[in-house]
Amino acid sequence: MKQHGSQSPAAADRLHEAAHAAREAEERGDDVAAGEGWRRYRLIRDANRDPDALLAEGIELSALALSLARSR
Repeated sequence: MKQHGSQSPAAADRLHEAAHAAREAEERGDDVAAGEGWRRYRLIRDANRDPDALLAEGIELSALALSLARSR
């Protein structure tokens, strides 16, 4: 399983650049750009995760969403 510590130098650079851009947008008060920057950061980070772990997390979130929807 690949995690943040075992990613390629290029992926680490992209992750760092995405975080930097998101922080700069936050400092400027540009909420749209900050949101897009953090979304890019998560996509880069998740690309390095184990696919089975991502699937399990998605299933867990779906089950929680169904539970919340039924409680209304």
